[in-house]
Formats: sequence, structure tokens, C-alpha cells
Amino acid sequence: MIRSRNAPNRINDTFFNRPQEYAPRFVEKPDGGIDPRPWCQGFYAAMNLNLRDWKPMLNRGDIHHGLLLPILIYCVDKKGQPVLGKPRMGADTAHFLANEAYLDIALVVPAIKELFDPTRYTTTE
Repeated sequence: MIRSRNAPNRINDTFFNRPQEYAPRFVEKPDGGIDPRPWCQGFYAAMNLNLRDWKPMLNRGDIHHGLLLPILIYCVDKKGQPVLGKPRMGADTAHFLANEAYLDIALVVPAIKELFDPTRYTTTE
């Protein structure tokens, strides 16, 4: 139990002190491939806990919307439908989703966190 309670602190410590070291932990498939869907779906579920704060980024016209794309491409809504709509069919899309799209997640999560972090000011007296 102690381990799980400290996990958010380790994640926050990494984000705050060493953001370049952040890497999400994805499920490994039996064939050795990566399955980012459970991690992305968990992120999406967390977004839905406070949807009001996330609403602007979910708007496709928002300048920061693109930061969510590598995550949302793997997510489904409550009805089981892809959050971003059905992807194009074909070998190129399948290859991209299986081997490439998730690689950007480690880059966008620290950027998303930075957007939501309160501005920190140092006080000098």
C-alpha cells in the first residue's frame, strides 16, 4: 500500500524536477509490442473527472488541442466509440497506431502538465 500511495509523489517529483525523464508505463503485449490503450484510457477517465477544466483543450479550435491527440487517438467514449472518430482504414494507419503514435505521449504529457500548473512566483523581500 505504501508503494501505491507514493507513486503519485514520484510522478510529480519527476515532472517537477526532471521532466525529461518522464515516461508513461504502457502495457506490453505478448508479442513484445506496446499497448498504450489502457494508459490512455486511464488518462481520459481522469480528464472526465474534471471535464470543465479540460473542455477548452477538447475544442479542436484550441491551440493546445493537438497535445491531446497522441492520447485521445487510443481512447473510446462511454459508448465504446473512438473519441476522435474512426481512424482511416488501411495498413499505414494500423502501422502508425501500433508502432508510432504512442511515442509522442511522453512528450505531450509534461507539456499538458505545464499548461495546468499554477504559475509559480518567487517572493523576494
